[in-house]
Amino acid sequence: MNFSQLMGLAGGHVEARIVQCAVQLKIFDSLEATSLSAKAVASALQLDSAACELLLNALAALGLLHKTGESYALTEISRQHLLRSSPRYVGAMIFFDAALWSCWEKLPDALRSGKAVRPANMYQELHEETETFIDGMDALVKARGDTEYLADAIDWNRIQTLLDVGSGPATYPIALCQRFSHLRATVFDLPATLEISERNVQHAGMNRRIELIAGDYRSDAVAGHYDAIFLSNIVHGENYQNNETLIAKLAPCLNPSGQIVIKDHILGDSRAEPAVGAIFSLLMLLTTDGGRCYSFTEIAAWMKNAGMSQVRQIDFPPPLTSSLVIGQR
Repeated sequence: MNFSQLMGLAGGHVEARIVQCAVQLKIFDSLEATSLSAKAVASALQLDSAACELLLNALAALGLLHKTGESYALTEISRQHLLRSSPRYVGAMIFFDAALWSCWEKLPDALRSGKAVRPANMYQELHEETETFIDGMDALVKARGDTEYLADAIDWNRIQTLLDVGSGPATYPIALCQRFSHLRATVFDLPATLEISERNVQHAGMNRRIELIAGDYRSDAVAGHYDAIFLSNIVHGENYQNNETLIAKLAPCLNPSGQIVIKDHILGDSRAEPAVGAIFSLLMLLTTDGGRCYSFTEIAAWMKNAGMSQVRQIDFPPPLTSSLVIGQR
């Protein structure tokens, strides 16, 4: 690492806030139809013209806009991911990141106490918080294409029934049921989250193939038997003991030769790489009760203790940052 890279890390919040504010103010949407001058963008969005020009220049410098003369236009990446009309729009995730600003500000407090700096409630108390969180997860998965990689990584033709534990927006079961006509899915999640899951399932026309069950996987029994049980971005929100207990609870719900599939940031044994997982663990410190990212060795131990065998890891290519850990009953 050189000095410039060091200072880029230290000041990385600047670029983040520029992008977050541009999405919030609908800068990219204003340029969807045609290129415009700073004055025209400011007029359309009721912004100060001189201030707007500064923002547009910064966005051009970051590669999110093209500037030709005094006109600004969308780049390929901004058109694909920063327009609300795009199926790969990631703005909802950017809004969620922006909502975490106050948590990161309190990182020193969390490091002193070892405790979360906000209620570790999985964003269940306020509907607005729940919606921001769950819609952010949905947007990120769709923008990156996670569902396509998951569909190709496993032989779904041998799986008739799927349980998605902590499914959130139900993005995965919806996409998998759309692709595999034989598949039936059950979503098990907290009540406030399930309201959004239901909205998405209905919108996709999947009411007859996706069942919704309200419950807390920490304390409630999980009924039924399934060919596969899927946990996406669940284990990083729990402490080691809770995860071990959860896997032990889920294993008996598998049909013979059934699989538990965990999708998450999977660390190496040093727990210092890959970087995305090591850094993400700090967000879990800020927002959960003892959550962090785990290594393959740790996850494999939970599965083996629950009677699972043939535990393996499948790494996804960029831009995905996660891997699968799969154990078979």
